[in-house]
Amino acid sequence: MPVDLGLTPDGRWDVQPPELLVAARDAGFAAVGVAAGQAVSAAAAFKSTGLRCHELLALVITDDHDRTESFAAKLAEAAATVGAEWVLTVFQSGLGSESAASIRRCAAMLAEADTKMAVEFSPLGAVPTISAGLEVLAAVGAERAGLVIDSWHFCLGASTWADLASVPLEQIAYVQFSDALAPSSDPLMEQTLHRRALPGEGVLELDRFASTLLGRGWEGLVSIEVLNRDLRELPIEEFARRAARAYAGYWC
Repeated sequence: MPVDLGLTPDGRWDVQPPELLVAARDAGFAAVGVAAGQAVSAAAAFKSTGLRCHELLALVITDDHDRTESFAAKLAEAAATVGAEWVLTVFQSGLGSESAASIRRCAAMLAEADTKMAVEFSPLGAVPTISAGLEVLAAVGAERAGLVIDSWHFCLGASTWADLASVPLEQIAYVQFSDALAPSSDPLMEQTLHRRALPGEGVLELDRFASTLLGRGWEGLVSIEVLNRDLRELPIEEFARRAARAYAGYWC
């Protein structure tokens, strides 16, 4: 298997970490993300299942630097509790002189907890593209941060295939992977939170997305992240099995 398989949880799932991790393990996942508020309850489940925590969710960078840094300190503690490899970081505030200093302080706190900042670009945020994400990495330092490439954000944003084909592989933290239902009249935020699809069941160019990275020799972790109001009704065991099967067609 050229890459490892991870599962990014939907925050709206009615499932606790022990049940989620057992379902993920049985479906063949190697890693699972966890919300910061569930770190304590998840720690024992990671040990018992043998899975690893690839991401802690999530640090939000805002213009309120004091509040952002205070939350980063709490996330660092939670990351240490579960041994999270990365802390997923999203951006309501873009990169400026003051924000860059604050982001660096957040990354330093995470580094003290032996974890790194996973910079997620999104067309719905203040860091909208691959190039903007790489600018954040340059400001933070590659030893303390990596880039998350989300297929939904990439395909429905302003990043280009040339951007994907040239991003330094060593700067990729991991990939988040999902499809998208056909565009609707709903706001884009509504679509990303509720109308994603299992890979192969939507309209995104996922074959090209995966082959662009694999063809360059990338080996890392792909985390399935399917936020969908209908799929939330499935038993977690069934969802995990379906997600693992969908992944295999692209990355195995």
